[in-house]
Amino acid sequence: MKFRFDDQPHQAAAIDAVVDLFEGALLPPPNVVAGVAAGAEGHDGFQLNRKLLAENLKAVTAREDVDTQDALELLVEQDLLDMDREFPNLSVEMETGTGKTYVYIATALRLAEAYGLRKFVILVHSVAIRAGALKTLEQTFDHFRSKFPSLPYSWSTMGESRAVDDFVDPSSTVQFLVASIQGLDKPDSNTLYASPEQARIWGESISGIKQIANARPVVLIDEPQNMATPLRKRAIATLNPLVALRYSATHKEPFNLVHRLSAKKAAEMGLVKRVAVKGVVAGSDGKPYLHLKKVASKSKKLFATLMIEKAAKDGSERTEIVAQVGTDLFDESGQLAQYRGLTVDNILRKPDRVEFENGFAMKVGQETGVDQLATWRDQVRQTIRVHLARQATIDAAGESVKVLSLFFVERVADYVGADAPLPDMFDSIFREEWARANLPQEQLPDPAELRVSYFPSTKTGILKDTKGGLASDAEFEARAYKEIIEHKELLLDRANPRAFIFSHSALREGWDNPNVFQIGFLRHTRSDTERRQQIGRGLRLPVDKDGNRVVDPSLNRLTLVVDESFAEFRKGLNAEYIAAGGKTGTEPDVEDADSEVVIRRRPAMFASPEFSELWNRIRYRAVYRVSVDTPTLVEAVAASEHLDDLKFIKRRANVVQSAELVYDDNGLVVTEDSSVSEGAGERIILVGQRVPNVVQLIEDQLLYGKFPLQLTRPTVVAILQAIPDDKKAGVIDDPDRWARVVAQAIRVVVIEQMVQNITYEPMDELTWWDANVVFLEVESKSVPKAEPGKPAPPSGVAPAPDGGVNLFDHVDYDSHVERHFAEQLENDTDRIKFFTKLPRRFKVRTPVGEYSPDWAIVCDENGTERLYLVRETKGTLNLADLEWDEAMRIRFAAKHFEVAPNGEVDFNYTTDKDGLRIATA
Repeated sequence: MKFRFDDQPHQAAAIDAVVDLFEGALLPPPNVVAGVAAGAEGHDGFQLNRKLLAENLKAVTAREDVDTQDALELLVEQDLLDMDREFPNLSVEMETGTGKTYVYIATALRLAEAYGLRKFVILVHSVAIRAGALKTLEQTFDHFRSKFPSLPYSWSTMGESRAVDDFVDPSSTVQFLVASIQGLDKPDSNTLYASPEQARIWGESISGIKQIANARPVVLIDEPQNMATPLRKRAIATLNPLVALRYSATHKEPFNLVHRLSAKKAAEMGLVKRVAVKGVVAGSDGKPYLHLKKVASKSKKLFATLMIEKAAKDGSERTEIVAQVGTDLFDESGQLAQYRGLTVDNILRKPDRVEFENGFAMKVGQETGVDQLATWRDQVRQTIRVHLARQATIDAAGESVKVLSLFFVERVADYVGADAPLPDMFDSIFREEWARANLPQEQLPDPAELRVSYFPSTKTGILKDTKGGLASDAEFEARAYKEIIEHKELLLDRANPRAFIFSHSALREGWDNPNVFQIGFLRHTRSDTERRQQIGRGLRLPVDKDGNRVVDPSLNRLTLVVDESFAEFRKGLNAEYIAAGGKTGTEPDVEDADSEVVIRRRPAMFASPEFSELWNRIRYRAVYRVSVDTPTLVEAVAASEHLDDLKFIKRRANVVQSAELVYDDNGLVVTEDSSVSEGAGERIILVGQRVPNVVQLIEDQLLYGKFPLQLTRPTVVAILQAIPDDKKAGVIDDPDRWARVVAQAIRVVVIEQMVQNITYEPMDELTWWDANVVFLEVESKSVPKAEPGKPAPPSGVAPAPDGGVNLFDHVDYDSHVERHFAEQLENDTDRIKFFTKLPRRFKVRTPVGEYSPDWAIVCDENGTERLYLVRETKGTLNLADLEWDEAMRIRFAAKHFEVAPNGEVDFNYTTDKDGLRIATA
């Protein structure tokens, strides 16, 4: 299998946010030899105008979903060679699973193409993330070579014999050097800091790290929150970056955050799987429940964090307490009898543990009062049960997707060895769940062939327990990651029976497989970031047997099977996001898997003549063809209001700053920067500087936007010639920004003209939609629970009345408008003979992305005329109130339904207040 990649709007937005920052602010060195890339020998000669960069920062952040910023935050450090360094740091926040690695590779190549940059260091903090970055470089190579055909690039890994030499050698090839922070932060022991015994042929004898520093690379930092210690900041500074670009799902130190794709937004856009949680709360074994979570020191005094049972109104509930020497758990529990005599006598370190006055002692991570194996059995059972159901649902939808489940274990001994409980436990439970699912016994596979394990190991094959991320464990972990990351395509082959993966909990980040739909976390301890890491391992959208991404939201659901209640999981997850620097409202919505509603197709309605005729009319697929009238296009662009921004491109000039001096009591000037006014001074006359090829700049901007567009060169030239002279002047002062404004105007005008000139043509009937694939017989959805005192959730599932004309026994709605509209259809029994909410699997192609309409309806109008309707429901009848691309998709869809080959289809948009909006004859 080969993974397939395509341009996605959310990734293009992240790339553009960074690339646009450098327009006019990054200038290549003068006197570059013709035919040689400006950065072939490194970036030392490049000029980075920080004032213009700050101006661009303000413009970009004003349009992005981040706080508007107009000041650069620099990392100012003395590096590990005792050199003073300072450089801009720019941050991009992208939810795990949305293609962060793809984005920073593509961003680097765009910067290389636009400015001649050639040296990029990808900096990671763990073996797993390094392996993941290398795998993405390998998988995307053919994709990027076709996207950037004139831009050769290669990569190497720090530690390989010629990696540094290849990286610093003069070359017009773009060079990526993948380096671990652990290989940079130990100058006393790392040979990278030692001078070579023999001088290089074309340079002086200097250490490898100095050679890299002299190249002034652009540093791409993967998960920078793991490099925030003073030592690691100095290590980053030692690379002497021209600029550092930081990529993470949650930044602890965001510096200049220029783009954000939050977990919540990614889920709403369907870019990742929805997340559901099954919580297995361990029952009591008759002993007092105790879980020692951690021991910490504060003001030279030790404290222990314990989870205990506490008396509550309806019995007891588990509560976290902080204990010190002398704490009586009997009192802390509300005087529950089982805690009598448990008074903390001592708290100790190395190993972290607590001793009680009655002689009982426990270590961090230890749990008493529960049957751990019973909890694991429930977790394994629930994971297998959901796995089998998910594979059945996907098969019924006609998708060739193999479902994988992942189990995290804390200790190798839980899975490997004569006394390991998990293998036999899995095998017996799998047989039971196979029978429970009513699957043919003659097709029952050998459970032992379905499971596979990956654990860190020594060279001689001895398996190891590791904590993840430690330099001392890197060699052991690399062996496990090599197979699970480098060959993860093998797990996606349906011919390969392995579908249940057991691995070490140290495999928390950097690894993922797109087809993981379930994760069972079998462990002894819980870290402060564990829940986020659990989610991240299965968020990516799945791929089919051909490597194509599957985007059906009804199929894309990640279920976490944890050993805590749903409420505890949700509370802990939110706390982790906030503690890691996230904002309230940016964390993902997690669904309670136990609040699932099963939505069933009604057989009688599915077999009805109303559905049969409606489906016969709308099930066609069509291709579109567009013709653009060049003279009309040229005239429309020249008059477009989108060109007005060209008037505000500033001429290059000196800046005159004015401010009044304000003093404090000590006579120091304390005038705020914000009170300084600026004006233009003498214009700078540019002599001998060639204007870039503007036509090429426009063509590049059109190809790299959210909606790629390709026009013939004569058309682009004609458009540029027709732009009014007063708007052409800005091209001399800022060619890149001028080209971006013009390209956006062209894009908007062209797509709006397409609505008038587009024609749809039905495809061959063999390609049309299959009703059984679009309308699944059974599917499930978690229902958001209404919280007291808060508005009802906008989306959910409502039961359909018995005897109604809905195709399904429930209505799956995405807004209150949709819910109200469905109620109106149910109540209009005189006119409405059949209706259904169209699943998002049903799509119409448009030039601005695929479109899924909301409703399909059979209506008897005036008792004499039967109409077949497709309706879109919004909160407004004014399309101008919608996002531009959303409104355009609705307009294009109208053209699609005009060519229905098997009978007329009436398409329109409406609101819950305006009803069906049927035009009168």
